[in-house]
Amino acid sequence: MLTKYVRDPIHGYIGITDVERRVIDTTPVQRLRGIRQLSITHMTYPGADHTRFAHALGTMHIAGQIADRLRRSVEISDDEWQMVRLAALLHDVGHGPFSHSSEEILTKHRGLNHEQLGREVVQKSELADALRACGFEPAEIVELTFGKEAKGKRYLHQVTASQVDADKLDFLVRDSYHTGVEYGRIDTSRLVQAMDVVGEDIAIDLKALYALEAFMITRYEMFLAVYYHHSVRAAEILLHKAMEHGRELIGLATFKDVDEFLRMDDAYVMTKLRELRPKEIEDPSARALAEKAREMMARLDRRDLPKVAYQRDVHIRDPYVARLLSDEAVRRQKELEVAQKAGVDPEHIIVDVPTLDSIPYYPREIDPMEVPVFRETGEGRKEPVSLSSYSRLINVLKGYIDIVRVYTLREYRRQVEAAAAEVFKTLPFAAQISM
Repeated sequence: MLTKYVRDPIHGYIGITDVERRVIDTTPVQRLRGIRQLSITHMTYPGADHTRFAHALGTMHIAGQIADRLRRSVEISDDEWQMVRLAALLHDVGHGPFSHSSEEILTKHRGLNHEQLGREVVQKSELADALRACGFEPAEIVELTFGKEAKGKRYLHQVTASQVDADKLDFLVRDSYHTGVEYGRIDTSRLVQAMDVVGEDIAIDLKALYALEAFMITRYEMFLAVYYHHSVRAAEILLHKAMEHGRELIGLATFKDVDEFLRMDDAYVMTKLRELRPKEIEDPSARALAEKAREMMARLDRRDLPKVAYQRDVHIRDPYVARLLSDEAVRRQKELEVAQKAGVDPEHIIVDVPTLDSIPYYPREIDPMEVPVFRETGEGRKEPVSLSSYSRLINVLKGYIDIVRVYTLREYRRQVEAAAAEVFKTLPFAAQISM
């Protein structure tokens, strides 16, 4: 039962149950107020300073709406309804400072992503006590929130983990609103109303095809206009380099337990990086890392961003090519080749391509063909159908796209552009190059 309401700029009033209020008031959830949803995107879009906390509430709200809609055709108990909303509320609780930016570092050096950390936070922090006090077992919430394979009713897991889920329906609209771009006009209520359960899976009624197509276009346009905007990525590059150089010095990747991890948010990392004092560090290698981290932070603080010297859009239909482009070792090798040809220090060459850990969504992540849809037969039976058979737009979007960019300092742009053009003039046969 909803007992309290919070005003949200996206959804209006968001209702909260007593259970949710108890969970929201824990430190792990409140900490999300200190983590921006879009990392450092506010350096390009000044309004993009909304938080993971607001997104968590919005996702919980939409998850409840989806569960209510599914109740018309399948049995969802009150406890299951509450668990679905809790799963949505806690789905991002394992994010580190600056979200996906720190996740790249934690994945590389600790083998941890935000879902694995989320499991730890839910089960080994005060969240576990709060959940148990409300009659819910943390392990069950963890499986519903972070489990790769749903146990029991698959559709409950899919409310927050599917191609068109509560998470995406909130962040696309929320990110569009706060950045001020005009691509987030998703008819969320129509998509939710069109959801139903076919077999054990959530599917979307073909009657809402236009709303689904608009959702697909929004994902694509938000990727190009916001998540992979050239200056957004330039700022991310500097921030990532600063965190990578300073990770050991500020404890970003050396935390010993959940409590240490939970002490870190955006402000913590920025302050620690700015407070590094290289001259006071005795170890030469550590001192050098501190100097590099401070240099990156100084450039970030005065918005001295690296510049794009070269860019190509790569339309890909071969998953192997997609994996090749996003492999860090391949990127490092290309940086060395470009640097050698341009006569520039490799430190000033960055090859950037979209990767799952660095941005919240990219078109290669989900094949639009996989979105389950159904049509209702004359007898009232729900029949699964192929989306591409009914949508010309989906057939256009079903190819992958990657953007390959090479960044460098302003003074090296001309020679790096020529060198990069030579290095990237040939790609595997499966990649069709769009000039």
